[in-house]
Amino acid sequence: MFARRRPDAGARPGTLILSPNSQPVELSVTLIYGKHHKVFSCRSVEELPTQLIDGQLMWIDVRGQGDGTVLQKLASRFRITPLAMEDLVNAPQRPKMELFEHQQLLIAHSVPAAGRDMTPSQLGIVFDKQVVLTFHEDCEHVLAPIHERLENPNARLRRKGPDYLVYAILDACVDGCYPVLEGLGESIEKLEEQALRDPRPELLAQIHHTKNILVRIRRSIWPQREMVLSLLTVDSPFIDKSTEEYLRDTTDHCTQLSDVVDMYRESTSGLINTYMSAVAHRSNEIMKVLTLLTSVFVPPTFLAGVYGMNFTSMPELSMEGAYPAALTMMGMMIAGTLFYFYRRGWLRRAPIEHKTEQTATAERKPRRPSRRVVVQSSHSHNTRKAA
Repeated sequence: MFARRRPDAGARPGTLILSPNSQPVELSVTLIYGKHHKVFSCRSVEELPTQLIDGQLMWIDVRGQGDGTVLQKLASRFRITPLAMEDLVNAPQRPKMELFEHQQLLIAHSVPAAGRDMTPSQLGIVFDKQVVLTFHEDCEHVLAPIHERLENPNARLRRKGPDYLVYAILDACVDGCYPVLEGLGESIEKLEEQALRDPRPELLAQIHHTKNILVRIRRSIWPQREMVLSLLTVDSPFIDKSTEEYLRDTTDHCTQLSDVVDMYRESTSGLINTYMSAVAHRSNEIMKVLTLLTSVFVPPTFLAGVYGMNFTSMPELSMEGAYPAALTMMGMMIAGTLFYFYRRGWLRRAPIEHKTEQTATAERKPRRPSRRVVVQSSHSHNTRKAA
């Protein structure tokens, strides 16, 4: 569940461990200056703009981590410390915030809406007063809406600084968890209905899979909440006071997501108990049916055993009509036993009741007072008024 790329013990701090499955490095540059907006791609670090005018913002999106040489050149160009570069490349890291002399480092996680495992992806952000760099491998679903918003000339992202762009990226990472948790909530409701109606071994595997997904999401959301909260508590020269208001809103979203994840985890743990109870209930029903069948045929078996004994002196065997009489008596025994079980209520099936939301709402709905109570109340009011 935790497979982090890390150097060997005793290695030099800042050692980069590149994954063999990483894609080649792609540099996408976005230049923003007022209403002017330009997006282009670069093949190398040397093609990046060297100087920025006052008020101009440059966003460099670094996709892929398959070339360590390009990453080292980026670190040298923008004065990224080796320890910060290690956190950006050696994924996954715990969501965190670190403040350096020339820039600020943020490690965020985003949860993809598609995929069976829903493993959170790491998104590293390094920014100063004019430049924002994002490092990732598969976070296009988070950054695509930001690029669409930048297409609007009147967007707030055009007027604000790099700290607001960083807030927008963090907010997209956090809000992207809402549809994922909504889908998990619907899945948990369906699993609960299946556990009550038809508890099968495959259902238990689905419950454990859902629980593992919630554990992964919780491991990302809780430290991410602390990371966003640290942006409000740490006095950073790269974050403007006007952006703190938006960061507080993101903190509220993180808190809400944390509560939802904890609630879903408790529901999933309770769902396992529900599954085991449903299985035990089904086993009890099966044993009940088998016991009733055995009990029904015990009296006829006793009668058949008595008259099946090999004695020479049994007068009933020589009587005319003894065989139909024995069958009739056996049938009456079976009917009497079934009637007795029916009167005791043992033949009824006792399914596990599952109240729907509408039924529960109807039961919680307060009843209107009866007409007699209203009339009495009115009469007592008039009596007190006359007095």
